[in-house]
Amino acid sequence: MSFCEEQLTRVRPIWERILDHRFLKETRDGTIAHETFATWMRQDYLFVEAAIPFIAALMPKAPLEHREALGQVLPVLEKELELFRERAEQAGVDLEGVEPSFVNHAYVQFLLASAYTKSYAGAFTVLYVAEKAYYDSWMVVRDGIEEGSTWYPFVENWTSDAFRGWVDFLQTNLDALAESSGATEREQMAELFELTAKYELAFWEMAATGQGWPCLEGEVT
Repeated sequence: MSFCEEQLTRVRPIWERILDHRFLKETRDGTIAHETFATWMRQDYLFVEAAIPFIAALMPKAPLEHREALGQVLPVLEKELELFRERAEQAGVDLEGVEPSFVNHAYVQFLLASAYTKSYAGAFTVLYVAEKAYYDSWMVVRDGIEEGSTWYPFVENWTSDAFRGWVDFLQTNLDALAESSGATEREQMAELFELTAKYELAFWEMAATGQGWPCLEGEVT
C-alpha cells in the first residue's frame, strides 16, 4: 500500500465526515442559504490568496523536477481569485474588507508554517491533502448540482480534468517522497496529513455555521 493510500485509510473517519458535510450536500441539492455560501466564498478567497505565498515558499525547497509544476500553479491560483471576484459580482457578495475567521486564520498560519518550518516532503503533504480534499469534496457537489446554479463554476473549477491531473501528480510524487524518506520524516508527514484533513473538515463547518472567533460577538463577514 502506498503512503497516500495508507494515510487515506488511516484518516477515513475524518474524510467521510468531510464528504458527508451538510455544506456540500446542501450546495449539491440547491438548498444552501445564499449567505452561507457567501461566507464560504469570502473565507476561501482569503485562503486562496494565502496559497500563493505558500507555493512560492515551497519552490526554493523543491527538487528540480517539481519546480515547473509548482510554478505553473501560481497563475492558476490567480485565475481562481478572478473566479471568486466574478462570481461575487454576479451573486452580490462583497469580498472587500473581509477578516479571516478563527478557523481560516489558524489554517493559513498552519499552511505557511508548514512551508517555512517543515521539510519539503512535509509541506508537500499538506499541499496534497488540501487539494485532494477539495477535489473529492466538489465531486460530491457535482453529483447532483444543477448546471444553471450560480455556484456551478466553482464545481467546474475543482472537478475538471486539469485539476484531477494536478491531484494525481501530487499523489504520485508524495508517494515517491515518502518512499525515499526515513521513518522519522514519514511520521511527521503522517501527522501533517491528519492535521490538514482536520483543518479541511473544520473549514466546511466554519462555512456552514458562520462561526467567527470563539467567545467574541459577531459572525464571519
